[in-house]
Amino acid sequence: MKYKTDDLLQRAERDEKHSSVASAEKTFADEAASEKFFSLLKTKLEDVHEWNAHALLTSFELFDENGRALETQKITVGAFLRISLTGAIKYDWVRVESVDDTPLEFIIRVRPTYDPTVEKPDKSVISHFFTGESVNNFCLYRKANTVALRVIGLNEKLNSGETSGTLETVRNAAVNLGSYLGVQRGEWEKFCHHFMEDYADAKSV
Repeated sequence: MKYKTDDLLQRAERDEKHSSVASAEKTFADEAASEKFFSLLKTKLEDVHEWNAHALLTSFELFDENGRALETQKITVGAFLRISLTGAIKYDWVRVESVDDTPLEFIIRVRPTYDPTVEKPDKSVISHFFTGESVNNFCLYRKANTVALRVIGLNEKLNSGETSGTLETVRNAAVNLGSYLGVQRGEWEKFCHHFMEDYADAKSV
């Protein structure tokens, strides 16, 4: 089987300056155990409540295109995801662009977008510290006895031209210094490891 995750990793390697990869994996005694764990983790990865349980400095919430918080926090294509990182001046927004689900691979793809909660939102204004060219791919996959979770960021370029107002521009410029961006990338690394560690020894595996 050809894995989409492998292609995403190759793209990240070709442009390391504008890419990031966070990852965690676990190898099981046999394929039956790894298959069971993959199915369990896929269910958890679809649920934003689980994202909140496994992130340290970040909180997440799903909204619809009209800026209303969704009652269900299951990730679906088209939903808006509000990201709040401790220490940030404002929220960052991404939209779920695609969800690929196969027996061996599960990928959620999100892209920076506008804030749907403001009155008369300007869809051309990206409310995120990366431009609308960037994408984050949450990749869960199983190869034989091994299950891996990776967050792969591509085309990660500073958003200074698509911001609305001096305050947001100043905040985004600070990313270029590395501190805010470093925290954000470290969060995805912890996110992967916490998902893997919390469920690897679950009784259901």
